[in-house]
Amino acid sequence: MKMNRTIRMFSDLEYDHWVLIEGDPDILCFCEQPIKINVLLEGEMVESILDMWIQRKDGAEIFVEIKYAAELDPKNSNFSPRSLRQTSAQRKWCEQNGFKYEIRTDKEIRGNLVYLDNLKLILPYVRQRATPIETDWHRILAAIKNRSNTIFHVEQQFPEIPKQRIRETICRMIYTGVIRSNIDKDPFNSTTEVWFNDQTEMDRK
Repeated sequence: MKMNRTIRMFSDLEYDHWVLIEGDPDILCFCEQPIKINVLLEGEMVESILDMWIQRKDGAEIFVEIKYAAELDPKNSNFSPRSLRQTSAQRKWCEQNGFKYEIRTDKEIRGNLVYLDNLKLILPYVRQRATPIETDWHRILAAIKNRSNTIFHVEQQFPEIPKQRIRETICRMIYTGVIRSNIDKDPFNSTTEVWFNDQTEMDRK
């Protein structure tokens, strides 16, 4: 499982963002509400807590604030001067301290609902077992390495392995980035296509 320093979700949007982060194989670890900052902005001290700190496998570190886009749009009736002030203070603090800063809104987080919904189906499979069954893992991976498959075809190749275990193994492979899939385009089910991630193999060498 991915290293996560605390899990504290306070809104549906924050939860959806967490799903994307937890399901991203390129993210090494993350921490929610990692730091409280105090920044002098326009002559006044602004106190704020950043929503998330992320470290990617390539070493990049990012502080993230999660907001609804309407809150930051002065033309929208739901515009929030407080939210704009908060994100301005956070951006200033990150610039002063040499950190990358991103604001992620509902437009980005929920931009691909198919992918988001699929991750919500996949993550529970990953949590069912602390470590994969090695014999299942190696046999299924060998089959997928040979050519692109659907989950249904993998199940047909291994009738002696319960379908639940096959689905569990494939979900973990997607989660860890060992294999790729079309979960960003189509619902996750027996017709989901999976194929070996050559880039992961290259990274290991």
